[in-house]
Amino acid sequence: MSAAPLPDRALQSALEFAVMLAAVASKRRPAAYYPPGLKSVLKYEKLSGASLATARKAVEGDELYMRVLGQAATPEIVDEVGMLWLTRPEGWEQAAADAWARITGERAAQEEAGELRKEQRRREAAEQAAVRARLEVAELKEQVARERDVAGEAQRERDRLQAELATAQRRVRELERGVAKRDAGSKKVAEQADAAADEVAELRAQLAAAEAARDAALAARADAVPVGHDPRMRELLLEALALTGPMADGTKRTRKRAARTPLPIPGGVYGNSEAAAEHLLRSPGVVVLVDGYNVAKLGWPDLSLERQRERCIDAAETLARRWGTDLHVVFDGADVVGGHTRARRLVRVVYSPEGVLADDVLRAEVAALDPARAVVVVTNDQAVLHDVKAAGANTVSSDTFLAVAR
Repeated sequence: MSAAPLPDRALQSALEFAVMLAAVASKRRPAAYYPPGLKSVLKYEKLSGASLATARKAVEGDELYMRVLGQAATPEIVDEVGMLWLTRPEGWEQAAADAWARITGERAAQEEAGELRKEQRRREAAEQAAVRARLEVAELKEQVARERDVAGEAQRERDRLQAELATAQRRVRELERGVAKRDAGSKKVAEQADAAADEVAELRAQLAAAEAARDAALAARADAVPVGHDPRMRELLLEALALTGPMADGTKRTRKRAARTPLPIPGGVYGNSEAAAEHLLRSPGVVVLVDGYNVAKLGWPDLSLERQRERCIDAAETLARRWGTDLHVVFDGADVVGGHTRARRLVRVVYSPEGVLADDVLRAEVAALDPARAVVVVTNDQAVLHDVKAAGANTVSSDTFLAVAR
């Protein structure tokens, strides 16, 4: 005597497992294979009625997918009837029918006694992928919420011009509505529309000029002569480094100056995390000194030295444009070909003079800056980190700087 056919609801855990795997496969790029018939039920976390029948038809009609499910399913995720249906050992039809009869007979008592927790755990395992996705979305929303405008006076001017542009656009729309109601050949209305269009064009030009002024202001700040280009570089290094300790060549440092206080890190933020780095790099008035080759060789190891420098400077300029931060990028070698090209930049680019390491330029600039001004040094060089921390500077690792800049 053959076993009675299993109803759809007897296969609920197996079918929900099949739909969950198909949903994961559909989100991959490129998407992995799953039966096309499951596409209409991917949005359901729980299956019932017609959705159960649709899923069962799609799965039973795809022998390859049935084999994949049978290999991937575990008793912790799929119940006894579902495992028999997916794996199909000899005599599975009768075994599944007997198991379903037993389950239906016990279900009422199980619900009353609260013994359905094991089934709940199986469903929770199947929902973990969706939970992780929701958590990632929540984290992204929180990160976006923390973003704020730091563009300064140029940004405020831009906002003002945008408001005027919106007003002008409203005038144009009003005139266009008026034209629709009046005689299309009215010369006066056409003149008014032309005047409004001219006003819009002028406001757009002013907006572009404001953005250019912002970039020009950052570039003008970057054009100030840094330590690395001063003809008295060796003397300045000796004088500045005398404030904090011995130089690489053994020169003794004898004088002292007022101590610098590092910027505090907000509570609950990990010290070398991207959130902590962003807090330091966008702090008002901060000076950021970047160990150029330390960052460049870490971030773009497969490029030529010249391309590494360009990519490092581009990353620094991205942050300067985003937050208005005062950034100095320091490279070894005053004799680098193209090193002193006076391209218009938004950050300062410093090349150490002959016989001087970029590490000592970083130490010198930290020592030379006003102790009342916050300083952040970006490097992975442990010797530099030790010295600048002793001088009261905050530090950000090259890895974290690259992550924030990208």
